[in-house]
Amino acid sequence: MLMPVILFGKEIIPYELFWSEKRKTLGISVQGNIVQVTAPNGVSEENVINILNKKAPWIRKQLEEYKEINSFTEEKKFVAGEKLPYLGRAYRLKIIKEDYVQESGFKFYQGMFVGTVSTSLQEDQYRQELYPLYKKWVISRADTFIQDRRKRFSIKIGESPTKIQVKEQKKRWGSCTPDGKILFNWRIFLAPTSVVDYVLIHELTHLKHMNHSYDFWNTIKMVLPDYEIKKEWLRINGRKLYI
Repeated sequence: MLMPVILFGKEIIPYELFWSEKRKTLGISVQGNIVQVTAPNGVSEENVINILNKKAPWIRKQLEEYKEINSFTEEKKFVAGEKLPYLGRAYRLKIIKEDYVQESGFKFYQGMFVGTVSTSLQEDQYRQELYPLYKKWVISRADTFIQDRRKRFSIKIGESPTKIQVKEQKKRWGSCTPDGKILFNWRIFLAPTSVVDYVLIHELTHLKHMNHSYDFWNTIKMVLPDYEIKKEWLRINGRKLYI
Protein backbone atom coordinates (compact mmCIF):
# COMPACT_ATOMS: atom_id res chain seq x y z
CA MET A 1 0.00 0.00 0.00
CA LEU A 2 1.38 3.39 -1.01
CA MET A 3 1.92 5.96 1.74
CA PRO A 4 0.22 9.37 1.40
CA VAL A 5 2.57 12.26 0.62
CA ILE A 6 2.98 16.00 1.14
CA LEU A 7 4.22 18.13 -1.75
CA PHE A 8 6.68 20.85 -0.74
CA GLY A 9 7.87 22.55 -3.90
CA LYS A 10 9.42 19.75 -5.93
CA GLU A 11 10.02 17.64 -2.84
CA ILE A 12 7.77 14.69 -1.97
CA ILE A 13 7.45 13.91 1.75
CA PRO A 14 5.71 10.61 2.61
CA TYR A 15 3.90 10.24 5.92
CA GLU A 16 2.02 7.66 7.97
CA LEU A 17 -1.59 8.50 8.85
CA PHE A 18 -3.39 7.15 11.93
CA TRP A 19 -6.86 7.84 13.32
CA SER A 20 -7.68 8.25 17.01
CA GLU A 21 -10.85 8.56 19.07
CA LYS A 22 -8.96 10.35 21.85
CA ARG A 23 -7.36 13.13 19.83
CA LYS A 24 -9.17 16.44 19.41
CA THR A 25 -6.56 18.06 17.18
CA LEU A 26 -4.17 16.87 14.49
CA GLY A 27 -0.87 15.58 15.85
CA ILE A 28 2.34 15.61 13.76
CA SER A 29 5.44 13.76 14.92
CA VAL A 30 8.79 13.54 13.12
CA GLN A 31 10.62 10.50 14.50
CA GLY A 32 13.97 10.32 12.79
CA ASN A 33 13.17 10.31 9.08
CA ILE A 34 9.57 9.15 9.54
CA VAL A 35 6.61 11.56 9.62
CA GLN A 36 3.64 10.28 11.61
CA VAL A 37 0.27 12.02 11.59
CA THR A 38 -2.54 11.24 14.03
CA ALA A 39 -5.95 12.71 13.23
CA PRO A 40 -9.19 12.73 15.25
CA ASN A 41 -11.91 10.43 14.00
CA GLY A 42 -14.33 12.30 11.77
CA VAL A 43 -11.78 14.67 10.26
CA SER A 44 -11.69 14.38 6.48
CA GLU A 45 -8.49 13.48 4.66
CA GLU A 46 -8.87 16.71 2.72
CA ASN A 47 -8.63 18.71 5.96
CA VAL A 48 -5.63 16.63 7.03
CA ILE A 49 -3.87 17.39 3.75
CA ASN A 50 -4.65 21.11 4.01
CA ILE A 51 -3.14 21.27 7.51
CA LEU A 52 -0.08 19.26 6.46
CA ASN A 53 0.54 21.53 3.49
CA LYS A 54 0.59 24.52 5.86
CA LYS A 55 2.97 22.66 8.18
CA ALA A 56 5.20 21.41 5.33
CA PRO A 57 8.02 23.96 5.94
CA TRP A 58 8.20 22.93 9.62
CA ILE A 59 8.12 19.22 8.73
CA ARG A 60 10.90 19.65 6.20
CA LYS A 61 13.00 21.54 8.77
CA GLN A 62 12.64 18.65 11.25
CA LEU A 63 13.71 16.15 8.59
CA GLU A 64 16.71 18.29 7.65
CA GLU A 65 17.76 18.51 11.30
CA TYR A 66 17.62 14.72 11.50
CA LYS A 67 19.84 14.39 8.43
CA GLU A 68 22.34 16.83 9.89
CA ILE A 69 22.49 15.16 13.30
CA ASN A 70 22.64 11.70 11.73
CA SER A 71 25.75 12.72 9.81
CA PHE A 72 27.81 12.93 13.01
CA THR A 73 26.85 9.77 14.90
CA GLU A 74 30.31 8.16 14.97
CA GLU A 75 33.32 9.23 17.00
CA LYS A 76 35.13 11.87 15.00
CA LYS A 77 38.74 11.44 13.97
CA PHE A 78 39.15 15.17 13.26
CA VAL A 79 40.61 14.56 9.82
CA ALA A 80 40.17 16.78 6.79
CA GLY A 81 36.68 16.69 5.28
CA GLU A 82 34.86 15.48 8.39
CA LYS A 83 31.80 17.42 9.51
CA LEU A 84 31.60 18.77 13.05
CA PRO A 85 28.32 19.93 14.62
CA TYR A 86 27.36 23.24 16.18
CA LEU A 87 23.78 24.31 16.92
CA GLY A 88 22.28 21.57 14.79
CA ARG A 89 24.35 22.16 11.68
CA ALA A 90 27.36 20.22 10.44
CA TYR A 91 30.38 22.18 9.25
CA ARG A 92 33.28 20.74 7.28
CA LEU A 93 36.72 20.58 8.89
CA LYS A 94 39.75 21.87 6.99
CA ILE A 95 43.20 20.80 8.13
CA ILE A 96 46.22 23.03 7.57
CA LYS A 97 49.65 21.46 8.09
CA GLU A 98 52.55 23.74 8.93
CA ASP A 99 56.18 23.27 9.87
CA TYR A 100 57.42 24.50 13.22
CA VAL A 101 53.95 24.68 14.83
CA GLN A 102 54.42 24.67 18.60
CA GLU A 103 50.68 24.57 19.43
CA SER A 104 47.80 23.35 17.29
CA GLY A 105 45.09 25.88 16.46
CA PHE A 106 41.34 25.68 15.90
CA LYS A 107 38.89 28.29 14.61
CA PHE A 108 35.73 28.85 12.57
CA TYR A 109 36.39 30.72 9.34
CA GLN A 110 34.27 31.35 6.23
CA GLY A 111 31.67 28.71 7.04
CA MET A 112 34.00 25.92 8.09
CA PHE A 113 36.16 24.74 10.98
CA VAL A 114 39.89 25.08 10.46
CA GLY A 115 42.45 23.07 12.40
CA THR A 116 46.15 23.90 12.22
CA VAL A 117 48.58 21.11 13.10
CA SER A 118 52.25 20.33 12.76
CA THR A 119 53.38 18.36 9.73
CA SER A 120 55.01 15.94 12.16
CA LEU A 121 51.61 14.96 13.58
CA GLN A 122 50.06 11.72 12.31
CA GLU A 123 46.36 11.55 11.34
CA ASP A 124 45.57 9.13 14.17
CA GLN A 125 46.79 11.86 16.57
CA TYR A 126 44.50 14.58 15.21
CA ARG A 127 41.57 13.81 17.51
CA GLN A 128 43.70 13.90 20.64
CA GLU A 129 45.12 17.25 19.53
CA LEU A 130 42.03 19.00 18.10
CA TYR A 131 39.09 17.65 20.13
CA PRO A 132 39.97 19.70 23.26
CA LEU A 133 40.30 22.82 21.09
CA TYR A 134 36.93 22.15 19.43
CA LYS A 135 35.34 21.68 22.86
CA LYS A 136 36.91 24.94 24.08
CA TRP A 137 35.61 26.76 20.98
CA VAL A 138 32.04 25.45 21.51
CA ILE A 139 32.06 26.45 25.20
CA SER A 140 33.31 29.97 24.43
CA ARG A 141 30.61 30.49 21.79
CA ALA A 142 27.96 28.86 23.97
CA ASP A 143 28.61 31.29 26.84
CA THR A 144 27.64 34.25 24.66
CA PHE A 145 24.81 32.43 22.90
CA ILE A 146 23.10 31.24 26.08
CA GLN A 147 23.28 34.66 27.77
CA ASP A 148 21.44 36.26 24.85
CA ARG A 149 18.72 33.59 24.92
CA ARG A 150 18.48 33.71 28.71
CA LYS A 151 17.50 37.38 28.72
CA ARG A 152 14.55 36.67 26.43
CA PHE A 153 13.19 33.70 28.36
CA SER A 154 13.87 35.10 31.84
CA ILE A 155 11.44 37.91 31.11
CA LYS A 156 8.72 35.43 30.15
CA ILE A 157 9.30 33.11 33.11
CA GLY A 158 10.05 35.82 35.65
CA GLU A 159 13.21 34.19 36.96
CA SER A 160 16.93 34.78 36.43
CA PRO A 161 19.83 32.52 37.42
CA THR A 162 22.59 33.74 39.72
CA LYS A 163 25.11 32.31 37.26
CA ILE A 164 25.24 30.26 34.05
CA GLN A 165 28.12 27.90 33.36
CA VAL A 166 28.82 25.66 30.36
CA LYS A 167 31.00 22.70 31.30
CA GLU A 168 31.67 19.00 30.98
CA GLN A 169 28.76 16.88 32.24
CA LYS A 170 28.53 13.16 31.64
CA LYS A 171 24.80 12.48 32.05
CA ARG A 172 22.72 15.66 32.30
CA TRP A 173 22.03 18.21 29.59
CA GLY A 174 21.41 20.86 32.20
CA SER A 175 20.96 21.22 35.95
CA CYS A 176 19.86 23.83 38.45
CA THR A 177 21.46 24.25 41.88
CA PRO A 178 19.64 25.36 45.06
CA ASP A 179 21.48 28.70 44.97
CA GLY A 180 20.09 29.50 41.51
CA LYS A 181 23.03 28.51 39.34
CA ILE A 182 22.33 26.81 35.99
CA LEU A 183 24.87 24.37 34.56
CA PHE A 184 24.86 23.18 30.94
CA ASN A 185 26.48 20.18 29.32
CA TRP A 186 28.58 21.73 26.53
CA ARG A 187 27.39 19.04 24.10
CA ILE A 188 23.83 20.39 24.12
CA PHE A 189 25.14 23.23 21.93
CA LEU A 190 25.75 20.72 19.18
CA ALA A 191 21.96 20.24 18.99
CA PRO A 192 19.54 22.51 17.06
CA THR A 193 18.86 25.93 18.57
CA SER A 194 15.25 25.01 19.39
CA VAL A 195 16.46 22.05 21.49
CA VAL A 196 18.93 24.27 23.35
CA ASP A 197 16.03 26.64 24.04
CA TYR A 198 14.05 23.77 25.54
CA VAL A 199 16.85 22.83 27.95
CA LEU A 200 17.35 26.48 28.91
CA ILE A 201 13.63 27.00 29.53
CA HIS A 202 13.51 23.72 31.47
CA GLU A 203 16.24 24.87 33.85
CA LEU A 204 14.91 28.43 34.17
CA THR A 205 11.54 26.99 35.14
CA HIS A 206 13.24 25.01 37.91
CA LEU A 207 14.09 28.35 39.52
CA LYS A 208 10.34 28.76 40.01
CA HIS A 209 9.32 25.12 40.50
CA MET A 210 12.03 22.84 41.93
CA ASN A 211 10.15 19.74 40.81
CA HIS A 212 8.40 18.29 37.77
CA SER A 213 4.87 19.14 38.85
CA TYR A 214 1.91 20.12 36.70
CA ASP A 215 2.76 23.79 37.29
CA PHE A 216 6.34 23.15 36.14
CA TRP A 217 5.34 21.61 32.81
CA ASN A 218 2.54 24.12 32.33
CA THR A 219 5.03 26.99 32.66
CA ILE A 220 7.29 25.39 30.05
CA LYS A 221 4.33 24.91 27.71
CA MET A 222 3.37 28.55 28.12
CA VAL A 223 6.83 29.62 26.90
CA LEU A 224 7.45 26.78 24.44
CA PRO A 225 4.15 25.21 23.30
CA ASP A 226 5.85 22.41 21.32
CA TYR A 227 8.35 21.51 24.06
CA GLU A 228 7.38 17.83 23.89
CA ILE A 229 8.82 17.64 20.36
CA LYS A 230 12.15 19.04 21.59
CA LYS A 231 12.12 16.69 24.57
CA GLU A 232 11.52 13.73 22.25
CA TRP A 233 14.27 14.91 19.92
CA LEU A 234 16.73 14.73 22.79
CA ARG A 235 15.54 11.28 23.78
CA ILE A 236 16.11 9.94 20.27
CA ASN A 237 19.20 11.89 19.23
CA GLY A 238 20.94 12.85 22.47
CA ARG A 239 23.47 10.02 22.36
CA LYS A 240 24.57 11.18 18.91
CA LEU A 241 25.92 14.39 20.42
CA TYR A 242 28.68 12.44 22.14
CA ILE A 243 31.06 12.56 19.20
